[in-house]
Parts: sequence; structure tokens; C-alpha cells
Amino acid sequence: MEGKITRSAYLARVISRVTNPCIHSVLILLLIAYTESTNTRVLVGWITTVLLFLVLLPLAYVYMRTSKGRSDIKLVTNPTIFLKQHSKDILILGLLLGMPCLVILLFLEAPSLLICTLAALLASSIVIALFNIFYRASYHLAAVTVLVIMAVLTWGQIMLVLLAAIPLISWAKYRIHEHTPAQLATGIAASVAVTAVTLYLLG
Repeated sequence: MEGKITRSAYLARVISRVTNPCIHSVLILLLIAYTESTNTRVLVGWITTVLLFLVLLPLAYVYMRTSKGRSDIKLVTNPTIFLKQHSKDILILGLLLGMPCLVILLFLEAPSLLICTLAALLASSIVIALFNIFYRASYHLAAVTVLVIMAVLTWGQIMLVLLAAIPLISWAKYRIHEHTPAQLATGIAASVAVTAVTLYLLG
């Protein structure tokens, strides 16, 4: 019995790491950009904007925040850990980097699906960050839910298979005691609502 518990906990941790929404959000945005592009030069502009504002600058920000008076190497090498522990920093990154990224993509006439995906991810992260000031909703599940919805809208019903990721990640997060069922449900519900509003306003 002990061995089974250990193996299930290990599997849950693997699932949690493999489905890191910070990584998959960028990958989905890049894939949508590639799918919707008809011009290489324009595509390069979209990709450069996404990588700069959603990867390079956030990593630099987290590095500067964690390198000042901190000796915890994990926070430096894994920015996700830092962001989990500092919901206010998610708000800061969303406003200082996410919003400009969205505005630039609009200026570059990025496709509607790319704009909607980024806007939904940004809005859901801000909403969850606000929740987490006084509660603890799951940012992980919120972001994954947005990505699943937008993947289905972009590539069709074949992507419905990704819905399986939501209960799988929910189990993993619950198994490793990172969230309660209520916190998991809050993350999912908030992202569904935010994505619906985003699509209504921008779609």
C-alpha cells in the first residue's frame, strides 16, 4: 500500500510539472500564430513579441526579484515556484508586460484567435491573482482550461481530447495537496467565465 501511495504521488508530481501552464501557454500562442499566419515576415514579428514579453522579460524580472537577498536556488531556476508564492507579482507582470504585448500584437494586426487567447490568459491570470490575495484558486487549472478552449476553437473538435487534461491535472493537484476541490473548481470556473467574456468582446 505504501508503495502505491508513493508511486501515485510521484505520478501526480510528474503530471503537474509536465503540464506547466507557463510553458504550454507560450507554445499554444506560437502554434496559433503559425497556424494563422500567411506571411513569414509578419509571423516573425508576432513570435518575437510573444517571446520577448512572455518569456525573456518575465524571466529577467523573476531573476532580479529572487537574486536580491535570496539563497533559494529553486526560485531562480524555476520561476513558476516564485509566481505561485507571489500572486501580486503575477498582477505586476500582467500589467507591465502582458498588456503591452497585447497592444503590440493588435498593432501588428495579429489574428483574432491569437489576440483572444492571449487576452483570456492575461485576464484569467489577473483574476486568479486577485482571488489569491484572499483565497487560493488554481492558476494552473485556470490557464490550462483557457488553453483547451482556445485549442478547440483553433483546430477543431479533434482537440476535445485535451479536455481529459482538466480532470487529470485536478487529480494531480489534489493528490500532492496543492489545492482543495473547491480551489480547483474555482480556477476552472473563473477561466471559463473569463474566456467566454473575452470571446464575446473580442471574437
